[in-house]
Amino acid sequence: MRELDALVVLRELVCSTRCSLHNLVHKGGPVVGDEIGQPEYRRLMHDLRRQIAAGQLPVGEPIPSTASLGQQYGVSVTVVRRAVSELRAEGLLYGRPGKGVFVKAKPEEVVSEEEVIKSLASGLADVQSKVDGLESVDVGTLEEIRHELSDLRRIVAVLQTQLIDLYGRLGQPYPRDAASFEGLADSERRRATGA
Repeated sequence: MRELDALVVLRELVCSTRCSLHNLVHKGGPVVGDEIGQPEYRRLMHDLRRQIAAGQLPVGEPIPSTASLGQQYGVSVTVVRRAVSELRAEGLLYGRPGKGVFVKAKPEEVVSEEEVIKSLASGLADVQSKVDGLESVDVGTLEEIRHELSDLRRIVAVLQTQLIDLYGRLGQPYPRDAASFEGLADSERRRATGA
């Protein structure tokens, strides 16, 4: 029995030295969070986030003042300011100078925005890696691509000329603007034949 009493006293001693919210948490006051060993501001953030998600602190409405939150949770003004600052950075709260701090969005709305941002960032990273890959192409490869492109242009010009001629033999107008393509076809034909 004495060992059990000693353990209880030891637990109380450890708790009261590690837990500045000892009186509030263990004696019926508001519980800031259930995660032991977390910094005070994180516990306050957790509870405010929970209240916003539950609708107890509705979007567009002000949260209690810094002094009121400090008194309610038994924490310093510095802890409250840090928690509010972190929640502002997350996009849940916003401040109006001289008016107070207001709820901007519910946590699930912020999460969906974060997912979109992460998706866009991932896509941007993919594009960047492809651009980096293009920058590392050697000169020989670029020359090969230029020659292949030049060959393809010649082939297209010859085919286009043949199509125009075929339509002409059939007495039909070429389906596209024949005048602009004929001039193009002649220049491409000259390029293809080397004339």
